[in-house]
Amino acid sequence: MLKTEPWLEVTTISKCTINCNYCPQQTFQQQYRGTKMLTLEDFKKAIAKIPKKVTIHFSGFSEPFLNHQCLDMIEHTYSKGHKIVLFSTLVGLEPENVDRLRRCNPEVILHLPDKLGNTKISVSENYKKTLDAVLKNLNVTGYYVMDENFISNERAGQCSDSQKRHVRGWFFCEKLLAGQFVMLPNCDVVLCCMDYGLKHPMGNLLKQSWQKIINSKEYQKVRANRFKLDGNVLCRSCVWASLSFRSKYYLKRILQKYYEKQNIQRYKTRK
Repeated sequence: MLKTEPWLEVTTISKCTINCNYCPQQTFQQQYRGTKMLTLEDFKKAIAKIPKKVTIHFSGFSEPFLNHQCLDMIEHTYSKGHKIVLFSTLVGLEPENVDRLRRCNPEVILHLPDKLGNTKISVSENYKKTLDAVLKNLNVTGYYVMDENFISNERAGQCSDSQKRHVRGWFFCEKLLAGQFVMLPNCDVVLCCMDYGLKHPMGNLLKQSWQKIINSKEYQKVRANRFKLDGNVLCRSCVWASLSFRSKYYLKRILQKYYEKQNIQRYKTRK
């Protein structure tokens, strides 16, 4: 069967002051109800329920280091044996703490300032020192700069300049092969990094296990909609769910495996 990596994105704070032009922060803040900041105590309770095979992404719907306990959370995650990915502007991270971060061996993707002002990052001397230390000491695997060459993923039509779309027919998304959820500061879990409007709640990791989240009716409903002609799921507004050649290829493979499992011989993969 096709394999994809399960992960959990952690939103450490409910209001991101970076406020990028391509980020629908207002949509998130209008829908979210709960504690404004994820506490270390709640984070530890949630992470205890997550299998080690699940990668923990410190990203979600806000800059992770705006929560002053974020580095403590990263260190705790490392102590529990999870792979760690950090997607960050580095705002809120002090240069003297970069060595603590290095010891947790995260894969780092940087969101850098841009000359157009689409990202609200103050390029202070302190920021420059932090950035320099990160570039010299950490495993930086990618960069995002919201300049004239940047192409927005439109957050499923929720960005202010998004094209409104509704995909009909079958669609494919890797996030529906394995859970790639987002946890909010109150430990609610939603579908994915596109779900700023919190349309698809999966459960809460303070109250439920990871397995129950994976098997939730809401997640299974969205997954099942892949094979329907239409439906009211967020995926149908997303640029990643278009029925591309790659989508058709994966759907064909999924069907082939399904028929093999059911011992149905009439399905044959065309070359």
